[in-house]
Amino acid sequence: MHLRDPSRVRPGECGDVMEDRLSRVEKKIDSLQEAIISLARVEERLVTVFNRQSKIEAQVDSMDEKMDSMAKSLATSMATERIVWMVIAAGIAAFFRFAG
Repeated sequence: MHLRDPSRVRPGECGDVMEDRLSRVEKKIDSLQEAIISLARVEERLVTVFNRQSKIEAQVDSMDEKMDSMAKSLATSMATERIVWMVIAAGIAAFFRFAG
């Protein structure tokens, strides 16, 4: 858009040119304001997403720790169960050997 030189404008047109310029500046300020509002909304959404992601990571870490604890507990209980069955089998074998 080509602007007129204010010194070449007739006295009656000067107000119109200034009003036109002011109107364009106001439109640009309005569009900048809308852009800033949009950026603020995007930032709020990003903060929300990052907070959710942090909570999910914490929950996954907690589940991982629980699974590790359960795996250790299961390994211990399996070893104990095997020992108990060996003692029972040895007792039964000893009973039949000495009873028979």
